[in-house]
Formats: sequence, C-alpha cells, structure tokens
Amino acid sequence: MDLNLLFPGSIVYVPGMMDAPTSSCALLVENGRKILVDPGGFPSIKILEERLTSLGLSPDSITDIMLTHFHLDHAFNSIFFPNATIHLHANYKSRDYGSFGPIVGSMYLKIIDSWRRVETFNGGVKIMEAIDVLESPYHSRDHVSFFLETENHGKVFICGDVCARQIHYHEMRKGMRSDAAAAFVTDYFERADTVIFSHDLPLFKR
Repeated sequence: MDLNLLFPGSIVYVPGMMDAPTSSCALLVENGRKILVDPGGFPSIKILEERLTSLGLSPDSITDIMLTHFHLDHAFNSIFFPNATIHLHANYKSRDYGSFGPIVGSMYLKIIDSWRRVETFNGGVKIMEAIDVLESPYHSRDHVSFFLETENHGKVFICGDVCARQIHYHEMRKGMRSDAAAAFVTDYFERADTVIFSHDLPLFKR
C-alpha cells in the first residue's frame, strides 16, 4: 500500500465570526483501490481537486473513503465521490443530527443522504486486510484512529482529532498530559515511522 498526503489540515478561527477548520487528507492506493482518508471540509475543496487532478484522478475514480469520525471538517467533501464506499464507526448512527440546528443538522443529513454505500466498523478490527482500526473515542463517540504499513512511508499512524496538532503530541510526550488519550497517542507514536495529524503538518520519523 502506498500513501500520498494530499494536503495537511489547518485551523482557521476568527472570534465571533468564523470557525473553519479542515482535516488532513491522505490517499491510499492498494490493489486497484484508491482510498481517501478524511477528505476534508469546505475550505479544502480547491486543493483537494488540484491534488487529485495532478495525480490524474477524477472523483469517479475514488473507490473508498475512510473517516476517523463524522464531523464536517473531516467528512464534508465525501459528497463529491459518487462511487466511493464510506467506511466509518457504527456509532455515527447514534447521533441526533437534527439537534445540531436547522442549518448545520441539515448539512449532516445531506451528507449522509449523498452516500450510496456505507460500511461501518467498530474498533479493534482490520479493514481492507491492511488497516488497523483503533478505538480512540476521546474526541467523539464515533472517533477512531488508523494504523497501517505502507511501502513508501513505513508504519503510519493517522491520529484523527485525538491528537490534532504536533504541539499536542509534544505536550503528551513531556508528561504535561497523563490521561487515557495521551497514553494511547504516545504508545502508537512510538510504533510509527510517520504520523499524520489532522490539523497540522505530518511528522516523518525516518
């Protein structure tokens, strides 16, 4: 399996006016499958299209989308891939999206309605025969992280929002945090050659 980081995530926040984060997005290629991990939110539409086009890929060529969790900054762009099977934690079904508000809740439901095929998982399983799904419900009840071995980047830990930025990892590593999330992150960080943070540049350890 090969991994290509299409773009790193970011956080854009203007107090009282705008909160527009978008997640990192990775492309995995394995045996004819083209898999997007967290295709991102509305602010990354342009860079997502540019990076896929530069690789000679169209939206129709994406076969699968894996979500660390179902938040708009990670999942909104899934609406543009009609042939993709969506893979996410089964707990996404337990939310009352209408309670998010008449506009935001409607957006979540529109995204769900756009999905033609959904395959749910729980933590502790291996999907696509190559990707370990790790229970990491410290951010939301449907949150997971992924751990996989690649040909070009070694062992890769995709944190999701359990460790969104490099500074969060360094706080955990230095003992400034000692909760269950910190223990989880530092354990898998030690096993990995490459760490993809959801809202920051990645770390390449080799």
